[in-house]
Amino acid sequence: MLRSVIINADDFGLSPAVNCGIIEAYQAGGVTSTSLMVNMPGFGDAVSRAETAPGLGSGLHFNLTYGRPVSSPRKVPSLVGEDGVFHGVDYPGGRDPRDVRTELAAQWKRFMEAGLRPTHLDSHHLLHQTDPAIYKVMAEKACRENVPLRRSQIDHRLRGLPSPRMTDAILLDSYGEHEGKLRLIKHLCSLRPGFTEIACHPWHVDETLRRISDWTDIRERELSVFTDPAIPEVLRHLNILPVNYRALSYKSASASRKVRKVKTRQASRRALPAQNMKKRPGTV
Repeated sequence: MLRSVIINADDFGLSPAVNCGIIEAYQAGGVTSTSLMVNMPGFGDAVSRAETAPGLGSGLHFNLTYGRPVSSPRKVPSLVGEDGVFHGVDYPGGRDPRDVRTELAAQWKRFMEAGLRPTHLDSHHLLHQTDPAIYKVMAEKACRENVPLRRSQIDHRLRGLPSPRMTDAILLDSYGEHEGKLRLIKHLCSLRPGFTEIACHPWHVDETLRRISDWTDIRERELSVFTDPAIPEVLRHLNILPVNYRALSYKSASASRKVRKVKTRQASRRALPAQNMKKRPGTV
């Protein structure tokens, strides 16, 4: 079975410098997909850059922890503080699923109004992995919009949980530390058959980013890994197919065709004995 990898750069739209780094990594062959934040300062710049990179799959990076909501804060009171800014990732209070659903719809709409169509859905700070209620809202949205959802490493056992399309595996790691390139190559060498997502953060740094995040220099070192020409060479050497999330749609369509063919053959086989019986002499 073929091994396929989606190398997804998170936080497209966070700042213009972040966008620049992600596009550089894509052009170098080290990134195949990205996830776009629609409520952050670099959103407009990201949309412009995405239009020049049609082979780069762009999904919605659903954000509930940075900046302000796309919805009116009055409509999503459990998601924001008194200043109208999102609660941080470590917020101890609960996020009302109704508010999560409202804000997800608003962010999805803004993405679509920019003239783009999300290839997949994931979340900033992996909230759909850590919060089962958020996972359920996002899984429902993914099924409704017929797009894949980033695989969660936690199995949320909820009643009535929908089953969106996902990769077969996901690797969540950091590559800006010592021997980041070697770590990435080891991951590639150990990929199993099927579709695997490797999440990454190859960024340049600007003042906009420095005001938002402490993750700066380490991200520039990660950029050097995903722009290294050795990475696409390793993919070719290992016969690993680099794809984006659109490939899961093709996979689903192909699987559906195969199922229809099998059902057709089975129906034909069931019908065949009856046809033969009519042709046998002496049968009623």
